[in-house]
Amino acid sequence: MNNKENKKLTKDKEANFVAIDVETTGLSPVYNELIEISAIKYEKAKKKDIFSTLIKPKKEISDTITNITGITNEMVKNAPNIEQVMPKLIDFIGDYPIVAHNANFDYSFLQNNSQKSFSKNKVIDTVAISRKMLPSLPNHKLNTVSKYIGIEEDGFHRAEFDCECCAKIYIKYLESN
Repeated sequence: MNNKENKKLTKDKEANFVAIDVETTGLSPVYNELIEISAIKYEKAKKKDIFSTLIKPKKEISDTITNITGITNEMVKNAPNIEQVMPKLIDFIGDYPIVAHNANFDYSFLQNNSQKSFSKNKVIDTVAISRKMLPSLPNHKLNTVSKYIGIEEDGFHRAEFDCECCAKIYIKYLESN
């Protein structure tokens, strides 16, 4: 096998992943709760399947969080709870690598709510990728990087939209290597 064939096989494998984004009631995976999870499965860098749900927290969503995410208490009142959502998410992700923007944040909430079910998954952080690919950007927030690579829509801080942005950053990185 020549080097070009080997690189293509590696890229094909790296192009199978699940982009993840979560919305939460705060910054602590111990004291705060998940209120939305989206996961988009990609195979060979093509979207294959979507898992997306609001989650009913045990405590009320604050006005501050509603202002950031757009998610209201009314929106989650009939949503499933985390105990109903997590087994489905674990099945959906399987052993795929997890790609997220500021991955430690999302991953810590996933691990805290799943008895560490994702410990064997590779985790890829698109913040680190964007710092490597685009060192001259003023910051590496998801909306800054997304707009720089040509995503102009405005849906930031909703999980499914943020997943798609994250995946596009990762795919652009794969294409550039």
